[in-house]
Amino acid sequence: MARGGWSMPLGGFIQEVEGQISKQGAEMVLYALQQLIIHSPVDEGAYRGSHFLTIDDVDHEKVPHYGPDESMREAERILAANPSPFKLVTVQTNIPYGERIENGWSGQAPYGVYSIAYNNTRERYGR
Repeated sequence: MARGGWSMPLGGFIQEVEGQISKQGAEMVLYALQQLIIHSPVDEGAYRGSHFLTIDDVDHEKVPHYGPDESMREAERILAANPSPFKLVTVQTNIPYGERIENGWSGQAPYGVYSIAYNNTRERYGR
C-alpha cells in the first residue's frame, strides 16, 4: 500500500460504519419505546403493552397484549432480525383509545404519551 494510504479496505470501513449506525439507531428506537412504556397510563395495563415496532411498514390491524418487558424483548428481536441501518422503523399502537390518550384524555398522561416520548428521545439524541 502506498504511503499515507488507507489502513483497511474501504469495504470494511463501510461495514463498520453501517454497523455503528445500526447499533445507534436500535438504541434510539429502544429508548423511545421505553419512554412510551414508562409514560403510558395504567388501568389494566393494556395500553402500556400495546406499543410495537414495524420495519419499513405500518400495521393498522395488530394490537399486541404484551407486558412492558415482553414489548422490549419483541422490539429487540425485530431490530436484531433487521440489522440494516437504512430502514424505516415505526413505533405505534393500534389500541382504540390511544388517540384519546394522546390528546390528554387520561389524568395520568395529561400531555399525551407519544409526544412526551418523542421530546425525551429528541432531547437525548437530537442536535
